[in-house]
Amino acid sequence: MIKIETLKLDDLALNHYKVIKNYLQNKEGGYSLEEINDKIKSCFGDSLDFKKLILAKPHELEVLSEMYKWKCCKPFNYFKTLYNYLNKYDAIKFYTEEDSKKTPYRAYELVKLLGVQTCPYCNRNTIYNIKNKTKRTSELDHYYPKSKYPFFAISFYNLIPSCKVCNKIKLDNDDKKYINPYDTRFDFNKNMKFGLQIEKSSFYYSENGFNFKYKFDAKISTDEKQRIENNLNDFELKDLYDNHKDIILELIQKAQIYNDSYLDELMQKYEGTLFKNREDLLRLVTCGYVSDEDLHKRPLSKLIKDISEELNLT
Repeated sequence: MIKIETLKLDDLALNHYKVIKNYLQNKEGGYSLEEINDKIKSCFGDSLDFKKLILAKPHELEVLSEMYKWKCCKPFNYFKTLYNYLNKYDAIKFYTEEDSKKTPYRAYELVKLLGVQTCPYCNRNTIYNIKNKTKRTSELDHYYPKSKYPFFAISFYNLIPSCKVCNKIKLDNDDKKYINPYDTRFDFNKNMKFGLQIEKSSFYYSENGFNFKYKFDAKISTDEKQRIENNLNDFELKDLYDNHKDIILELIQKAQIYNDSYLDELMQKYEGTLFKNREDLLRLVTCGYVSDEDLHKRPLSKLIKDISEELNLT
């Protein structure tokens, strides 16, 4: 479970809005932008329009979802049609227009622009995004399922790049509150840590000698803790990570070999040739990234980073 911290995220969201707006303004037939705005206002009131809905941040979508639950407005399924256009790979509907050039804009391009390389829900499965729809491993999960919240079907911060496994687990499940990987209110990279629970003295050489534990920051709110636990339980992350105890055993062993003096010696010998900085060396040693903003680049980096910190390996 990791955050999506792509640079210029708001710019990507604005571009997402513009390409859909351009399509609505230029196409023939169907709903006009004015008609769509009327549909939105009839359900959510005059303070919301198409642009605000498409660009609504996670906390704003949460408010709108509660409003939608008790409103008796008629579902507007055209937003699901627009999402189907985004998800198509053959009949291209959306384009980014720059310098008189038209570049296709589809789910493929969106995931590529986000640059997320592992699933933010599990941080275990890679997101390998290729143009052949039948072979791609990435999908766009609707944080609020489009079957229940059709108005949110094309909203930028409701579209989560994910692996097929996590998308299937979460499918149409909105009875519990989770953490949206875009949500800046919750810093779960820091507020939830993987830790070690030593069971036997054999933990230096046997996977049976230790178990995982999950540590929460003492200042974390009850709401955030419950959301994190929902993510951990419903995505079955505890069982999933238990299958990778061999990686943790290697980190325990590496912590004994790569002490501070040995790391300093390696830096003195190879800095500027093999390693640009100490972070490069630590990535080689741990096989994971040590910066929060890089956790998406390699599977299990969140797990590796947390355990490495507990072992004073980073």
